[in-house]
Amino acid sequence: MKVFISTDMEGIEGISSWNEMTTKEAWCASLLKQELTYVIDTLLQGTKIEEICICDSHSRGENLVYGSFGDERITHIKGYPRHSYMMEGLDESFDAVFLIGYHASIGTEKGGMDHSYSSSCIYEIRLNGTVVGETEINAYYAGLYGVPVTLVSGDDVLEAELKEFLSIPFVRTKEGLGRYTAKMYSPELVKRTFEEQVKAFLQRPLDSFEVKRFDGPVELEVDLATTVISDAVAVVPGLERVGGRTVRYTSEQYDDVFHMILTIAMLGGKFAQFT
Repeated sequence: MKVFISTDMEGIEGISSWNEMTTKEAWCASLLKQELTYVIDTLLQGTKIEEICICDSHSRGENLVYGSFGDERITHIKGYPRHSYMMEGLDESFDAVFLIGYHASIGTEKGGMDHSYSSSCIYEIRLNGTVVGETEINAYYAGLYGVPVTLVSGDDVLEAELKEFLSIPFVRTKEGLGRYTAKMYSPELVKRTFEEQVKAFLQRPLDSFEVKRFDGPVELEVDLATTVISDAVAVVPGLERVGGRTVRYTSEQYDDVFHMILTIAMLGGKFAQFT
């Protein structure tokens, strides 16, 4: 079995704000490693593993120390920029995708550090009229390769947000009380929950997990944080400005839609503080 793990950090146990990630960077990274260790140890004990690829995807993807897990079957993607960012390295050879440390989409009440691919420049992302966050966006990308998302971890707000979208094992690491406030669970409880939910994944046939795909064209609409960001991203060929802060893009190929989201986030972020 080959498992692809995309990691973020907002949904990790013990963390309540981006301020902590800046002032306590090494501590936050240790919590990420701790959760990944729960996942990896349980996988290695429970099935025959060919590869576990960890795609370090928070900020610039430089959160994990090289060689952290002591097993030759662990591969590690780091650095930025990269072509497919949070899903870099995924292909059809993988059997399952885990999304670890994920968070609610922008504008979700009580969602810890809620955002959708960019906290500085994007307010809301819609695919065919439905508001989506990083979990949904990345699940559809995994579907391009026929790979299902089979486990997600994050706060209870993300768990509730995904109930209609995915029926899979979920690891609740904390309870959201506000954007920068959360009720934290003990490390012992989080460890046990990770072990239980990874085992629940292993006990299910892989073909029982839904591969998320779109049928037909996909319309992307993005509301930007300010009109100056819209001014900037509207120069991208194929991107239509349909309002002061809203741009639209339509394609038959979800791969193009996914990369348009990344383009908007990368270019728009340069103008988030533009005056």
